[in-house]
Amino acid sequence: MKQMSLAALFLLACILVSNLLPSSANAQSSSVEAGSNTKESDQLYYTLGTRLKSNDMGDWQNTARVRPVIGLRYGKWQLGIGDGRAWRNLGQFGSEPTLSYQVMDEPDLNIGLSMRVHNVSTGESFDAFEGGKNTLRTRVMMHRKINKRWRLNGDWTQDILNKGDGTTLNLGLSYAWPVFQQSELILHADSTWATAEHWRNSALYAKQGPLDLVSTGFQKVSAGLTFKQSISRHWAWYSTFAISQPIAELKKVQAREISSGQIGILYFQR
Repeated sequence: MKQMSLAALFLLACILVSNLLPSSANAQSSSVEAGSNTKESDQLYYTLGTRLKSNDMGDWQNTARVRPVIGLRYGKWQLGIGDGRAWRNLGQFGSEPTLSYQVMDEPDLNIGLSMRVHNVSTGESFDAFEGGKNTLRTRVMMHRKINKRWRLNGDWTQDILNKGDGTTLNLGLSYAWPVFQQSELILHADSTWATAEHWRNSALYAKQGPLDLVSTGFQKVSAGLTFKQSISRHWAWYSTFAISQPIAELKKVQAREISSGQIGILYFQR
């Protein structure tokens, strides 16, 4: 009986040790991972590049601009394209000189909050080379990778100074098709909902007609094609072309669809 009790105690001790060892190993690995994440969050990463872009290719001579691409990343804070992780994983190709805070930054999901100076006259972020009426715009951005091919994106903006930009909500869906090694061809389509104030101030190339006919709602759809390729570990290039078509009341006052495009080259510090 005594031997049986000793055997039972020994068996119980083995079970406890077998349960505690994985927990200890997991705790150690978690602490190592947390330490590596902390170390990574303390580092500054960057992206540099240049791009040629036009917001209206029908008026190329007056709208073509060469602009630098600058991205900085420190922890959850990001300027512009940051270190390029979202660009590589989620298909983002544009670059905005916006300081944002990444609420969530996973390989398949990115959610960011930002605030920027916005030019109501041109629809661009603050640019020292262009005049116009500026305001302060807040923005919530979401990029979701559904699977290897499909991606969902959305953003919400708000003019907090009430200078004419109003409120917008953009929803889009894209399909990424791998063409060559380390390259993707991305087909994307989206639609924009906005307040009447936004549409009336952003109706470029409007006909001679009353803009007060444009109401709040979905007034624009867009579709585009983007090609991006990683040249090496640090270098990549992309090109994109998109067409924006007014619908509903906006179609009655805007003279034509607007085509835009850009091409750029990027360097990532990894």
